[in-house]
Amino acid sequence: MFGYFDTMLRYFEFTGRSSRTQYWVYTLVSLLLLFGALYVDIAVLGYFRPGVSGLGPLTLFCVFIHVVPNITVTVRRLHDSGRSGWWYWISLVPFIGGIWLLVLMCFGPDGYGANAYGDDPRETSTWAPRAKAVPLSRAQAFVADMDARRRARGPWSPSSES
Repeated sequence: MFGYFDTMLRYFEFTGRSSRTQYWVYTLVSLLLLFGALYVDIAVLGYFRPGVSGLGPLTLFCVFIHVVPNITVTVRRLHDSGRSGWWYWISLVPFIGGIWLLVLMCFGPDGYGANAYGDDPRETSTWAPRAKAVPLSRAQAFVADMDARRRARGPWSPSSES
């Protein structure tokens, strides 16, 4: 969940890098939310009618709030693999472009340490095993603090926060 919340907190941030884990966790959670919203629209609200095109309000809301973060996390993932964010436009090429972008998302970083696009995200996050004393962004610090408070409470204790 860290990858999803970090991506949502970095909504308009095209600079920097995102790790493979962060990208794929964000993608998985956003797809699960989309399918959940689609299920609620069809099963509960009854928005599926034969011959009528259109999506329900929850599905449209889910799509709209995830469009920009999807683009930004993809650009940051391209930065992590040493490529320019302009490679995102390859997805507009029918069939081949989307498949090629998916292949690029599976490539690892171009090496350890910083590259032209910023520090290695595996070394600057607090949950990485080889974490260094590197300052985090405000969004990353917020998510790390939230995660630390959750871990301190334990998995079975009720939340006292409102």
